[in-house]
Amino acid sequence: MVKQNLVIMKQPELGRKILELRKSKGLTQENLVELCSINVRTIQRIESGEVTPRSYTIKAILDALDFDSSEFLNEEEAKLRPSLVDKTKVSSFLKNAFFIGIVYFLLAHAELAFDFMLLESGELSVPNYLYFIVKIAVMLTFSWFILGFYKLADILPNALVKGASILLIFGIVAFNSADMYALLNPTFLSIEILQISKSMVSGAIYLVFGIGLISWQKEMGPIALVTGCLGILSGIMFISVILALPGLVVFTIFEILLLILLFKASENLKISKSVSESNSVQFVI
Repeated sequence: MVKQNLVIMKQPELGRKILELRKSKGLTQENLVELCSINVRTIQRIESGEVTPRSYTIKAILDALDFDSSEFLNEEEAKLRPSLVDKTKVSSFLKNAFFIGIVYFLLAHAELAFDFMLLESGELSVPNYLYFIVKIAVMLTFSWFILGFYKLADILPNALVKGASILLIFGIVAFNSADMYALLNPTFLSIEILQISKSMVSGAIYLVFGIGLISWQKEMGPIALVTGCLGILSGIMFISVILALPGLVVFTIFEILLLILLFKASENLKISKSVSESNSVQFVI
């Protein structure tokens, strides 16, 4: 039985493909009629792109041309939209990014406590190795978490989210590495300068990231708008520096919504991969 989404190739591409296959076999339209028992007028209309045939008609023609219909399906899906296999992989990646994002969210609070400790007293009340472990763990988990949005932007094209995601990953690696180096070499940079730099740079990136999220409102619904607005607000507060502290409250809510958004996208992507009528993915939440 032919899958219904065999008709994913639209006219006139479908007609040209069948015409190409028929000629490669050295067959006339009359020869093809004899092989598949479909009248010549129907074949003419299909090849000219006038009509889009039913899936069983396509199967009959492809079988007559000794062409594997499943190969035809895979070939066209690869051209016209992300394959079902790719969607499954992306859905799995997003789900993993969600769970790793929860780990990051918890670790980030420990990291924040350490940073405040250094900012207030200039020293840690915990061993240095614990500080390094937390910093490295935050780098890894945050990077995976944000890569979830980078991958989602492959399904729902979004240059702002993609670009900001890469910058956020580079930023976390650069700043956390600088934090660790500064702890070992106090003359490198003061904690104050590092924190101010981190606040302004990350604020600018989150501002762009938030704008990108808002542009997903049509596909993902109100949650994209709310999350994007909070991302923009967090970014502005971080850039200002003086509002960075209250900005952490807004940012915490923003990150919780990012987790929810990623989870919902993963769930909706699993559902959408079975829908063959649409050429685009809908994530209305």
